[in-house]
Amino acid sequence: MPTIKDVAKKSGVSIATVSNILNNKASVGEEIYQRVYSAMEELDYKPNMLARNLKSNGVKFVGIIVPAFLGIYQDIIEGIQRELSEYDFYLITRTTNDMINKEKKLIDEFIGLGVCGIFVVTSFRDMEYYKKAADAGISLVFIERTVDELNYSSVVFDNRSMVKNLLRSLLAKTCKVEELWLITGDLSYSSERDFVEGAYLAVEEAGMQAKELKRSQVSFSELQAFADMMNLIGRADEIPPNVILSSERILESFMEMLSIYDRKDVHVFVPVGERWSSAGRNESICEIPRRAVYCGKRCAQLMLEFVKKPATNENTQIVIPTQALKEDQLISYIPALHRPLKILLTSNAMTTALLRLLPAFMRESGIQVETKIFTYQQELYEEIMKQYESGSREYDVYMMDSPWIEYFRQIQCVLTLNPYLEKEKEYVKSFVPEIWNKLNGGNGRIIGIPLVSMTQLLLYRRDLFKSPALQRAYYRKNGLELGLPSTWTEYNFLAKFFTREFTKDSPTEYGTCLLGKKPNGLIQEFFPRQWSFHGTIMNKNQVVIDSPQNVRAVRNLMEAYECSLPQIWDLMENEQIDAFAKGNIAFISTYSGHIKSILDSQFGSIGDRLGYAVLPGKYSLVGSWLLAVNGNCQNPDTAFSFIKWITSGTRAMQCSVLGGFMPKQTVNLSEQIKTIYPWNEHLEDYVRMERQRENIRNAKGTYINNYSIEGVIADGLQDVLCKKCGIEEMLEDCKEQISAMVREWK
Repeated sequence: MPTIKDVAKKSGVSIATVSNILNNKASVGEEIYQRVYSAMEELDYKPNMLARNLKSNGVKFVGIIVPAFLGIYQDIIEGIQRELSEYDFYLITRTTNDMINKEKKLIDEFIGLGVCGIFVVTSFRDMEYYKKAADAGISLVFIERTVDELNYSSVVFDNRSMVKNLLRSLLAKTCKVEELWLITGDLSYSSERDFVEGAYLAVEEAGMQAKELKRSQVSFSELQAFADMMNLIGRADEIPPNVILSSERILESFMEMLSIYDRKDVHVFVPVGERWSSAGRNESICEIPRRAVYCGKRCAQLMLEFVKKPATNENTQIVIPTQALKEDQLISYIPALHRPLKILLTSNAMTTALLRLLPAFMRESGIQVETKIFTYQQELYEEIMKQYESGSREYDVYMMDSPWIEYFRQIQCVLTLNPYLEKEKEYVKSFVPEIWNKLNGGNGRIIGIPLVSMTQLLLYRRDLFKSPALQRAYYRKNGLELGLPSTWTEYNFLAKFFTREFTKDSPTEYGTCLLGKKPNGLIQEFFPRQWSFHGTIMNKNQVVIDSPQNVRAVRNLMEAYECSLPQIWDLMENEQIDAFAKGNIAFISTYSGHIKSILDSQFGSIGDRLGYAVLPGKYSLVGSWLLAVNGNCQNPDTAFSFIKWITSGTRAMQCSVLGGFMPKQTVNLSEQIKTIYPWNEHLEDYVRMERQRENIRNAKGTYINNYSIEGVIADGLQDVLCKKCGIEEMLEDCKEQISAMVREWK
């Protein structure tokens, strides 16, 4: 392993000079600076950050104490790690198996290490032993279990409401109280007391006495829990048909006991951590999901706040709701169809996911499915128009791009779905409301069900923006800090810095890579810039595409093209991302739906160096695909049943893993999904920036086909970028053509 001495020798400077450069203490010339960093890269030298921090007394240790590395605690630790990953914290994790003496030793160990904070699932009921840590200035966050003193911060699950709602539901379904058995851990833990209190409230609300509920207490140690349960039961018929466990830590022990008594008819209800798959579950076990990773993230956010501002470290109580969302179920009835169900699709990641799940639909429904897939969305659009104009009933379901909604609604080429949705209130509520409303809320007639939501974002090489050498070079060249662009002008400034034609030492050949295929690619590049420069196509029934604002937007796009991979004219998102993944482009503006996963082999050597952020400017272009039913469909009930099937809770999760973000509540809340689509963490920010295209009407008041308008603009943009005409000439020509469309009476 190379050392700092090797770096000094190779670069021809002293060890002290290398050390000073690493610690940003050196005032050396650019030539020496670059020599040192080149030597580090060639030797693959990695500074010992721990040693450097210890030397400067800047190390930040954080302790984590949990009962075991199992189930929900693994999820909580993962959440803590995710949230703290961008900060210089070193996490030390220990387990206690709920043994108080072991917990005491760990507290002393952490105090001795000088940790700045401790996360703990405590076995203590009071704060006496933790006062030593608090007096030493250590921030404390209690997880899952609180202590009697309420002047310390905690993040807990709402066990009381969870079990109350569960028992309320069971008792409302003719279940008798004597058919219930509540099994908890030690009631000295607040989590278990909350569990029991919630159960008693539900029983009393049902008009019965709490003492009528069978309740038992067992150890959380797996082997001892089994022994405790066996001691509680003498015969098989003593086990009630419905059992509620307070923790998945005792689930395996309970199932082992059931196997001994051969009781396969018992329904077991148990809270669990994060789950995305239903495969392999025992049908007798009803899992109640808890947002455990999210709990860990909230704990970490508290700790960050306390470490930054110690005065805030008091009495912050956070409760994580644990009641499962009411999920739409898989359809139980699919109307028969005596011919194949036929679907028109375009090629993207979600289409690939849908195709992989079709065998399950065909098996469950007995209906064969045939698909026709087009490479580009314009080809799909043209086929739908062909079907509409001929009155064809050949296809049943269409994939529909969001810009087509108003025009399709106007010409009625797809079916209005309101009659179905009026009977499916919970199904509608299962979608992310901000996205559902943005796509369907502006008009009473709903014609499509969201299949995949894509947001425009900035995908960039994080390692380039974090590089001290590049930060220094950028500052020396421009007198500015190297950071992500907040405006399109800054975007071009950065693109030029990372383009070798303009910066000979740039680590990438191109700063960016534009989408160039007409019309969609160029339009997706142009509209966010147009809106950021306050340009529009129409204003008060007048075509104003030639305005100064639009001139600035086109000029900005021209400047970006100078820093782009030049062969863009056949590029859409898939090809653009493939080019970026090769590592020779600094950043791109693209749609998230075409990024299969940051873990995908597509990104190879740069997967761990990817960054993502909102687009520059204030606006991005809405990007969603929906499923619609052909307005002439012979079997609309079957077509809608298929749409509901593929967008059900279970299939939504599977589709999202395979092909992008389906905007369902369960998917949006899944912390596991966020590991592959981390931009979902800030979904609200991206959705807030999204803006619909202008819907332009002609003189008669009817909508003009989007492709007609955008085709004119895209042709003009390509001519400008290829230097076949000037900006003003191009915009004037666009104005004339669009004005002619507006004047038409059809």
